[in-house]
Amino acid sequence: MNHYTPGMQILVAKDGKVIYDKSFGTQDKNSSVKVKWTDLYDLASVTKVTATLPLLMLEVVENKLRLDQTLGEIDEQAKNTNKSNLTVREVLAHQAGLKPWIGFYNETVNVKNARLYLDFYSRKKDEEHQIKVTDNIFIINSIKDTIYEDIYKSPLGKKTYQYSDLGYYIFKKKLEKDFQEGLNQIVQEKFYQDLGMYRTTFNPKEKFSLNNIVPTEYDKTYRNQLIHGFVHDQGAAMMGGIAGHAGLFSNSIDLAKLMQMYLNGGEYGDQKYLDSSVIQEFTKQQFKGNHRGAGFDKITNPLQTGPSAESFGHTGFTGTMVWVDPKYKIIYIFLSNRVNETVEPNYLSIKKVRENIRQVIYDAILP
Repeated sequence: MNHYTPGMQILVAKDGKVIYDKSFGTQDKNSSVKVKWTDLYDLASVTKVTATLPLLMLEVVENKLRLDQTLGEIDEQAKNTNKSNLTVREVLAHQAGLKPWIGFYNETVNVKNARLYLDFYSRKKDEEHQIKVTDNIFIINSIKDTIYEDIYKSPLGKKTYQYSDLGYYIFKKKLEKDFQEGLNQIVQEKFYQDLGMYRTTFNPKEKFSLNNIVPTEYDKTYRNQLIHGFVHDQGAAMMGGIAGHAGLFSNSIDLAKLMQMYLNGGEYGDQKYLDSSVIQEFTKQQFKGNHRGAGFDKITNPLQTGPSAESFGHTGFTGTMVWVDPKYKIIYIFLSNRVNETVEPNYLSIKKVRENIRQVIYDAILP
């Protein structure tokens, strides 16, 4: 793969049956350990559609949420801010004018030499530093309040399409308040356990051996170590590895089960998880001139020979993709750790590797 990524898992399902499932390459660019189907990858932003979105859809089913509610209505802290009148629909479609990204960690570290500021960090867990960033880095408990403060104070841009993680911090807070549990526990209980997704979790090192977890980047600007068993995304790391926008780890087989549930209109096995009408509402295009659904990505210009206009999915910064096509009953999962080779330039995106493989699948399957 010309050093685009050291290894990957690729799975394709058609009509509810897995027709292709293979692992390629090695776990790490400096390792000879082959990727196995059981290995867990850091999903990055695929977390949005595999942890946060199924729970938001469940809240709509249970009348705890409406897409046209405002952030001020669902979050007390957002009320007296410039975020108050933004709707959930706008935020999920990345049409709310939110900043694309805030480098929260930049305030806590000298990024030139990855030297952590002692005002924020401790090498050992203590009363003030309970949030685990890595095995030897613990961040001050108050950092979560600081992160939310930064989000609420951030300026708004125009209401045009601009991809942003920020709304997912607020959605996580709402979900945890409503269910009175952490995001990881909620999604395990509501979806993963019954779906048989036994290899899907936040903070995988707590449950799995490092041999089963694929490492990501050697981080030279923040944590100054190989990130292995901990989330790659810095914001999610500062939240203790559990965030609405990133932090989930999984493998291709587990993800195929969740995607099949979406494809089946909310059903899997003998169990009903979501209403098909709610899935259709979230996965349709929300605004003219914006290819996003409510949280899901869509095809910009559907071709007759490729993914249909009804299809939906998401990609992740670490080199991941999930895709579901209700018209053709196709599921496509691509997992990699491309950041292990190089963060920038992102050759996987530049060369459209994930999209090109998806097109090959359609060319092979469609008459």
